Amino acid sequence: MEENQYKGSILIVDDEEEILDSFSLVLEDEGYYVETTSNPQEALTLAKERDFDLILSDMRMPQMSGEEFLEELRKFNKHTSFIVMTAYGTIDNAVSCMKKGAFHYLSKPIDFYDPSFWNLIEESVEKSKLLKENEKLKKEIEHLKSLENPYFILTQNQKMKQLLEYAKKIAQTDLTVLITGESGVGKELFARAIHEFSPRKDKPFIAINCANITPSLMESEFFGYKKGAFTGADRDEKGVIEKANGGTLFLDEIGELPLEIQSKFLRFLQEKEIRRIGDENPIKVDVRIIAATNRDLKQMVKEGKFREDLYYRIEAIKIKIPPLRERKEDIPLLANYFIQKFSKSYGKKIKGLTKEALEVLMKQKWEGNVRQLENVINAACIIAEDNGYIDVFHLSGEVINDEENIDSDFILDYNKAKEKFLFNFMQKYLGTLLTMTQGNISKAAQLANIERQSLQKLLKKYHVDPNKYRLK
Repeated sequence: MEENQYKGSILIVDDEEEILDSFSLVLEDEGYYVETTSNPQEALTLAKERDFDLILSDMRMPQMSGEEFLEELRKFNKHTSFIVMTAYGTIDNAVSCMKKGAFHYLSKPIDFYDPSFWNLIEESVEKSKLLKENEKLKKEIEHLKSLENPYFILTQNQKMKQLLEYAKKIAQTDLTVLITGESGVGKELFARAIHEFSPRKDKPFIAINCANITPSLMESEFFGYKKGAFTGADRDEKGVIEKANGGTLFLDEIGELPLEIQSKFLRFLQEKEIRRIGDENPIKVDVRIIAATNRDLKQMVKEGKFREDLYYRIEAIKIKIPPLRERKEDIPLLANYFIQKFSKSYGKKIKGLTKEALEVLMKQKWEGNVRQLENVINAACIIAEDNGYIDVFHLSGEVINDEENIDSDFILDYNKAKEKFLFNFMQKYLGTLLTMTQGNISKAAQLANIERQSLQKLLKKYHVDPNKYRLK
């Protein structure tokens, strides 16, 4: 089996050769890559040379204790999961290790037939992989920040990268650009990128959404007005075209322009001058126009809702941004960027997404594109715990419940994720109760405020053996 086909990589540290041999045999048989050593110092060297997913270490060893080994490991490695193996009398030390960053502990002798053992191994390996993947994404985000990538267009998609390169080239011209694509794909980000790549980058970038302007106010908004031009005009006012002089004017949803304004806007494009309302004197302006729409302007031309001559004026250069569902490799990158952004806003340190949560995001069709993803992550960051991960249950209802906009197998996968989350949570919770009561079921039931018989049923259901926690 090639190394990348293993379930994960595990380093075992124990001064007993029999322990090393037995662990190596059963773990390799289950599909894990395993290395062993009886020397903690050698283990530290191996951990520096190789990025293991899990380290299993004995608590008591001649050269150094498992706790000391963990302290040395964490000086250069923060993400590899660590499980300490402890015999009778050292459970307190194991708990101390967990406070210092150990994932969990195992009580000797190890029962390889116990399902909870394999659940622990699988969960610890997955957590390590998750930490490494999130760290990789954070480094990729920092790398993209350092590149000539204005306004932070995060992408790993080849088509998007090609569009960015194209944007750099057309930025050197003054040709009008039409950016098309669904709502929420990032059309304004591309417009800002073109401006930043251009010789106009030190001049104004003015962005307006045509759909947000009342038709009766559009002319004054675009062209400005002279004092006294109409009731309430108590001063001279520049329009957005004049304000953008020397720079770039971005018109989002240009298809919402009324025909009358389309005619006047076309005249401006042809003559490179404007007239304020109430002023007979023209004003020369030098403005680069970038327009955007999620509508079919050609169809609007056929329907008489958009001027044909204006359409051909603004589409001198055309860029179509693909929807998020066609570039799903960008979802992990964007999601982690939004996690960094919003967790900082809320004073939290959210570590990233769980594997199950990412799988849910990858299956979503994202009708609202990047904007929808941003909103979902924003909501998740509000309710997620500090220093924790965003799990399936933190994702908003629009993702979980929108059956019309998800893949057919989504609900099944969600239920599996929910069951796994609950199973792992209950195992940890019951284990903590039994650790606190040294395996005493009656006392554990009292702590949990449930009947002893109910606790016994839970222990059986979640494969938790109270004998492992009892003093011998």
